[in-house]
Amino acid sequence: MQLNKNFQFLVDNVPKYRIVGLQGGTRSGKSYAVVQYLISLASNYKIGVISICRESYNALKATVLRDFIDILISAGLFRDEDYNRTDHTYVLNGNVFEFFGMDSPGKVQGRKRNILFVNEVMETSQNVYRQLALRTENRIIMDFNPTSIEHWVYNELSRSDSATVVTTYLDNLENLNADTIAEIEYLKDADPDLWKVFGEGMPSSVRNQIYNHQKVSEYQPPSDFCYGLDFGYNHPSVLVEVGHLDRSIQWHEIIYQSHLTPSNLIDLMIQKGVRKTIQIYADGARPEAIAEIQKAGFRIKAVEKYPGSVKEQIIKVKSRPLVISSESVNLLREIKSYKWSENNPDEPIKAFDDGMDAGRYGTHGLIKGKRGNPLISFTT
Repeated sequence: MQLNKNFQFLVDNVPKYRIVGLQGGTRSGKSYAVVQYLISLASNYKIGVISICRESYNALKATVLRDFIDILISAGLFRDEDYNRTDHTYVLNGNVFEFFGMDSPGKVQGRKRNILFVNEVMETSQNVYRQLALRTENRIIMDFNPTSIEHWVYNELSRSDSATVVTTYLDNLENLNADTIAEIEYLKDADPDLWKVFGEGMPSSVRNQIYNHQKVSEYQPPSDFCYGLDFGYNHPSVLVEVGHLDRSIQWHEIIYQSHLTPSNLIDLMIQKGVRKTIQIYADGARPEAIAEIQKAGFRIKAVEKYPGSVKEQIIKVKSRPLVISSESVNLLREIKSYKWSENNPDEPIKAFDDGMDAGRYGTHGLIKGKRGNPLISFTT
């Protein structure tokens, strides 16, 4: 297992301090290093119960739990009989790893643990964290992107029994490809707030956020729906189900994956059960991909673009209550950093926008369709 600055910091400081914080920018290897460290620790010592949690279990499952299983497999330590998928626990060398979301009150107020790892701790309320901390007998580890200047986390990490390290993508270059590095460094010129947080790993408030009216809820089957599709390759291709839910619009992430050719995307759409009879509203910049998807039997049409159309579509999204399913991990991550450009207040920053684009394509199409016009015209 490859080590980085975060891992070494954990080795040096967890034995000495009650609370250890990993603060940093995107792709600095924070959570991966914590999982590596905890697996290494549990493989060699009798620890007891190790709790790993995040604001929602769905987000934890798609990130930290996936890394946990991958690391066990690559290290030759994974045994299926030790993995309880129902209880979300894994037994390693007699130690119990438990994975849960803060949205499970029974887990938060449940039994004691020996080590606690709170992933993306800034998503967590101070009260919930305090409940977990009171039931943790030994060490607490937390990681986070510093997306706020003022937060209770900083007070917790200023205690005399705590230690903090700051890392950036530059501390994890051996695990990043050129496209990922270029995407992060794009923020340097695109937006100073986003660059400070995600590039430099330092606290900053994300100003000019586009959406602040969204709510999170478990997925519910909508009364009627369509799909929004944003093409990518180095960026992810994103397919979002956009549906009416009572008086709200619900976004539900179906596909969010990089390096998909049109044929790969079609295969994945079939695998995911995307219905060929339901309209797809897609990014018009890829007519050849649209044509290939049409040949595969899907109903798909390009979204027309013209000056001002992006803002019009965003206004359509903001005009309805928006619910994002708790399973839509990447949409929930993007929306927090999706913001207007300071240089052009009518255009969003071209970052953290792949799922946002797919969502607004589908929303605009769905609203137009409900008004009796199945074709997108983008005129009001």
